[in-house]
Amino acid sequence: MKLRFIRRLLVCVIGVTGLATSANSSAQEVDSQTLMVRPMAVADPPLTHSLLPPLRDQIPGNAVVWYGQVYAEQQALLQRHDLWDQIGELVSLPSNDLAENHPEFKWLGSQPVHSGVFGSLQKAARSRHCDWQLLNTDEPYFEILLPEVQRARSYARLIVLRVKYQIAEKRFGDALESLQLGFALAKHIAQGDTLVCTLVAIGIEDMMADCLFDWVQQPDAPNLAWALAELPDPLVDLRPGLDAELIGLESTYPLFAQARQIEQRQPDRDDPSRDESQSTPQRRQNWRFVEWSTDQWTGALRDFWDRSDLFGGNRNRSRPALGLLVMEAYPRAKASLVRAGYPAAQVEEFSVAQAIAVQSYDAHQRKIQNLVRWAYQPTSVALAGLQQESDGDAPTPPALPVDEMLGSSIQTVVHRQANVQRKIAALRVIEALRDHAATHGGDLPASIDEIEVLPIPNDPATGEPFTYSRDGSTIRIATPDDPTSKLSFRPIEIEIRTQGDK
Repeated sequence: MKLRFIRRLLVCVIGVTGLATSANSSAQEVDSQTLMVRPMAVADPPLTHSLLPPLRDQIPGNAVVWYGQVYAEQQALLQRHDLWDQIGELVSLPSNDLAENHPEFKWLGSQPVHSGVFGSLQKAARSRHCDWQLLNTDEPYFEILLPEVQRARSYARLIVLRVKYQIAEKRFGDALESLQLGFALAKHIAQGDTLVCTLVAIGIEDMMADCLFDWVQQPDAPNLAWALAELPDPLVDLRPGLDAELIGLESTYPLFAQARQIEQRQPDRDDPSRDESQSTPQRRQNWRFVEWSTDQWTGALRDFWDRSDLFGGNRNRSRPALGLLVMEAYPRAKASLVRAGYPAAQVEEFSVAQAIAVQSYDAHQRKIQNLVRWAYQPTSVALAGLQQESDGDAPTPPALPVDEMLGSSIQTVVHRQANVQRKIAALRVIEALRDHAATHGGDLPASIDEIEVLPIPNDPATGEPFTYSRDGSTIRIATPDDPTSKLSFRPIEIEIRTQGDK
């Protein structure tokens, strides 16, 4: 690259976050990726660019129809495993390296967006609603098949390659139109009522954000500061997946659906006016209680045990193993229910399987609701609240191994979303600095407060401003310390300096 083309060139060094493997990883040295960027002012008018299809381009209908059409019409492409193995290796390459060394996939960048696989993806992205109808059948929740999710991963990889070839060729309008397909896909996949869909959606958004780090390196790349600010924050709505997790057990196993009926029909256990003198039959009549026989409870417990292998793991699921678990768990389950406020006389009338099932459902709901209540909050509040739950006293575990089966997926979702939000926030800071340099003769601001035209986001994980320092012509922007040492994030660092810096 000749010097006359790189006047006012900036170098931006960004250490992109990744999930760390231990609590101490935030203190480790983080390798940085060097990005070469130019000053560039924001567009006028400011909403010239958009990362989601604008209203004028939207069409009526359900996006799921069009995503299904991609698979229906492109099976020859989607079932070529050798091709997908190669694509999987290429999506992480920088745009310029990809275009220079792998021209065999250049056709992805030049295929018309109005036809073929990208034509259907464009219609899906522009559709005004997306309903996957995952909970509209009688299929048990944890046994729902999700072929659409795997296909969405493939669609996202195609979009990434398409975007990167277009960025390398400086076809920014086409690349932006392709990015809309990817960000819309992430938003739509998150509307599937499972936490698996939520995780996949966050992963797709993460892939699109990585493309934007390539974008800012290209000469004359438009400034996307307002397009990034316009994105919903967060883009991926956690609620559909979280809401489904709350009903997952009862929607999969009749054992817990019946246990919920008992839990829901309890008198207010904290009500001092509760009449303990009422007989059990009277209370049952007041609750309009539908009672199962001992044999029904036992049969439902065995059904749960036989089908619980869908979660994997190494637990022995033989009937003798269930018998041993029941013998050990029954007295603990009764004591736990009484501590939770169930009338002792009622607990004594429970059958063995009934007591274990009710206690397991009650304990699991207490735990999962304590987690979900925080996950519904803004990211910085959610992370702090989840850490508070982790640091607190361990709640009474369910007698049955439901927590062992379901794992810590809620914490994982919140952490991964915070990671992507940090990338978007970092990109917004880069674009703000590109705009400032473009409008101040290439000069960089002495402090972040000098940037007045564009809003500067806080670190989403902490809710606090990014730290900002300048050493000569070098600017370093970093995240504040993570809220606790147990959060699995590495810090993001952005270093910006003029071309003349050594």
